[in-house]
Amino acid sequence: MDCKHITRVTLGNKYFIITFLLFVLNELVGKELQWVFLDAYFNDFIAPIIFLTLTNYMMSIYSKTRYVFSYKQLIFFFLYLSFFFECILPMTSNVYIADVFDLLAYALGTLMYQFLINKKSYEIRTPH
Repeated sequence: MDCKHITRVTLGNKYFIITFLLFVLNELVGKELQWVFLDAYFNDFIAPIIFLTLTNYMMSIYSKTRYVFSYKQLIFFFLYLSFFFECILPMTSNVYIADVFDLLAYALGTLMYQFLINKKSYEIRTPH
């Protein structure tokens, strides 16, 4: 599978594009709106979708085929993200605050990735 096709099917995924545009929009105007949800949790919700899609893209380029994350890999990603951003960073910096609702946002974002992007990749790769 060539790089152009991999790029088109991963970075060209409509859910990734929408998520990325929402992230940019939130960064540009979200602070002025002063909505607590947007300021505190929206980026935590969409970050897994962006991180996983970009990682998927790199893995697909490396393997020269469409990469699909396993459930174990997605669970590991969620646990790693949660541990790093909710345990390690709050202990080492005053900028980061541990928040249980962030865990919910990470989990929902990871599930959204699984059902909107990863599952679709699996269905396309698997002959019916």
